[in-house]
Formats: sequence, C-alpha cells, structure tokens
Amino acid sequence: MTSARPFVPGAEAVPTAAPARITMVGVTKTFVTPRARVDALGPVSLEVAEGEFVVLAGPSGCGKTTLLNLIAGFEPPSDGEILVDGKPVTGPGPDRVMIFQEPALFPWLNVLDNVAFGLRQHAHLSAAERRAIAEHQLELVHLEGFARAFVHELSGGMKQRAALARALATAPRALLCDEPFGSLDALTRERLYAEIQELHSRTRRTVLFVTHNTREAACLADRVLVLTARPARIKRVITVDLPRPRDFYDARVSVLAGRILAELRSEITENRGRNDERDQAGD
Repeated sequence: MTSARPFVPGAEAVPTAAPARITMVGVTKTFVTPRARVDALGPVSLEVAEGEFVVLAGPSGCGKTTLLNLIAGFEPPSDGEILVDGKPVTGPGPDRVMIFQEPALFPWLNVLDNVAFGLRQHAHLSAAERRAIAEHQLELVHLEGFARAFVHELSGGMKQRAALARALATAPRALLCDEPFGSLDALTRERLYAEIQELHSRTRRTVLFVTHNTREAACLADRVLVLTARPARIKRVITVDLPRPRDFYDARVSVLAGRILAELRSEITENRGRNDERDQAGD
C-alpha cells in the first residue's frame, strides 16, 4: 500500500519521476529578532512533480507554514534555492496561489465577482471573458447556483469552495494550501475531501497541502512528507498508492493514517529526548 524512505539527517532530496514543478535545494529559514534567533526550517530539499498532491504533516509549530510561505514568495529563504518550473522564486507570482484556513473572501462582492477578482490583472481579458472563466470555476466546485450570493449567505464549506474557485480562476501552476479545512465541522470536511479529489483529478493542479489531520493526509495525498520538529526537515516520505477516489472511512485509509500518526508521535518523543539532552548539557 505504501512505501517510505528512511530519515537521513540534513537535506534529504526527494526526487520525482515526472518533471518537477516545485524544487527546493538546501533551503533553510532563520528568524532573528533583538531577543532571539529561531531556526524554523531546514535544510530541506524536495521535488514536487507536475500534477502531484503532496501533504506536509508534522508537529505543531515545526515550520510547515513557513515552508509554504517561502514557496509562495512571501519571504526569502535564509539559504538554499526554490524553483518553480525551473525558475527561481524571487517573490509572489500568479503561478502560485495560497489558500488559507480562512477563505478571505471580500464581503462586499458576490461569489462570482470574488472568483473573478484576480482576473483583473489580466488586461487582455474582457469583462465577459472574466465572467465566463469565473462561471466555469464555480461549476467545478458545484457553486454555480450561488454566483449572485454574498459571502454572509454561504456556509463555511461553500466559502472554502468559493476560495478554491478563486484560486483556480487564474490558472496557477501550484496550489499551496495551509490547513484549508481546519476550521470546518467534521461533516463539511468529509464532503470536501471527495470534492477536492474530484477537482484535482479534473484540473491536475500541483498541490502542496498542510494538515494536522492524519486521516485527511492519507485520504488526499499522493505522497505524505512527515516533518521533524523545528527546524523542520523531512523525516519520512510515505508514498500512497491507494486507488482514487478514496473514502475517508476506508479501512486502508485508516491503516495509513495510523502509520502517519505513529511517525508523528515518534518524532515528538524523539524531540523531547533531544531537548532533555540539551537541557542536561547546559546544567
């Protein structure tokens, strides 16, 4: 059902057979303030293939969101190189779109106008063309009947689907998802798992997805990257070959989720031991 590579200290390369959409080579990130220095990430080396759905799982605060922010271009790495389609990432760009835990829709715009908003930067598109693209994206996420609705009229799941449609409207090369379902109730999340799998199969967008939910990781991923505690490195690479679409409650998904959870628990225990050793050394 799955395969895994062992953890090698330092920058572990994670190759893919298909052409790489996202590449990180020896990437680190350190935050320095007047009061402290925090080594948040790395070194990390990885490749995410075109059309691949990769899930990042790791202890809370380990640097998962930092990794997404670096790929998005919101912050520069302290060291190393990040490439998208072979080109260095020097800042935010339309080829990468971040989807956050909160949908961040504009309340003064209806759903259709929210989805079409990012298309305004494409001057070659007429208003009619922007509307047609937005309508198509709403069909993909099954919100075509709510095009004229406003944000306050939508459920939490509908808002997140609208955010997905807005992200897809600009035809990004990669979707960077930072726990997009974390604030939703269990029943809504379970419906969205089926929908995002369908959406991924239809669009074949490259997805890098952060979650703390091990069953969510098992249900969605082509590969699960289990990260260490801060500074985050890649501890395990679990390749998932379960057939799609996957049922959230499938026994095979449950078994894989248990394996991911065991890896996370092991890392938390090992990190506690490392911290104890450092504390003792400092006495």
